[in-house]
Amino acid sequence: MAVVGARPVTGIGLFGRRPRPRTRPRPVSTRVRTGARALPRRREVHGVSGLLVAIAAAAALALFYLSQSSHVAATGYEIDTLQSQVDRLMRDQQQLILQIGEARSPARIEALARSRLHLVQLDDGDVAFASRSDATEHATR
Repeated sequence: MAVVGARPVTGIGLFGRRPRPRTRPRPVSTRVRTGARALPRRREVHGVSGLLVAIAAAAALALFYLSQSSHVAATGYEIDTLQSQVDRLMRDQQQLILQIGEARSPARIEALARSRLHLVQLDDGDVAFASRSDATEHATR
């Protein structure tokens, strides 16, 4: 049984196609009728200025993107340079700590004393200690 005014189903739910309109749209006429005379319809160009604005905005965004990406790349190179400088300074610091440890070692001090200062080690019998006098003993108590 047919229902008067019914339309065929084109989709079900939210994901289906949109239903067709009930009436057909009228074709757009190229002439506007006013009274008995038909005048040619005047076409206005609206899109050129909008297109120029869109192109200018896209160019500005592209320049902004390029400037930001080049700034990020330059910052990355600077970070790499500073990191290599930090590594070099840490190696220098480790080398200086090693040299300080070598300079403080008793064997190194003794070798320098013998070679540069021409010092020799004394025998135990060559050293004589002074004894304390009574005045200094009473003062220290």
